[in-house]
Amino acid sequence: MRITALRCLVALMVFAVGVGLRAAESTPFASLAKLASALSENDSDDALEYFDSHMQSYGQIEQKLEALTAQAEISCAIDIVTDVEANGVHKLDLDWFMQLKSQIDDSQFERRRERVQVEMRQFKNVWKITSVSPIAIFDPLQIH
Repeated sequence: MRITALRCLVALMVFAVGVGLRAAESTPFASLAKLASALSENDSDDALEYFDSHMQSYGQIEQKLEALTAQAEISCAIDIVTDVEANGVHKLDLDWFMQLKSQIDDSQFERRRERVQVEMRQFKNVWKITSVSPIAIFDPLQIH
């Protein structure tokens, strides 16, 4: 009986720690880090998971990300300059940096660094971007 009770206690502690870790990972900062990682892995599908599919510019962002990840090797970093939270909405000012290297022409290389404003809301424990400006940060490379 003591072994069973001990096992239940250990299982409960593991579950509580796991839930706590998931809750800690569910922040706007974690979602932005995962977005930067998905872009750096040229994975537009994973990157799009951090955008609200009901946002006004979602279709444009989807097209731009698919084109960009198809044509360039991406290295992405996103730094948070400011974060203002009110009523469950985070308004963030981001310093967004991307290095883009053409997959077709090794000599074509572009660096983009831009201040980007986003709003984020939580949907089913995932923080998603509900608005982004400017979306030009996701423009495909201009082939010369």
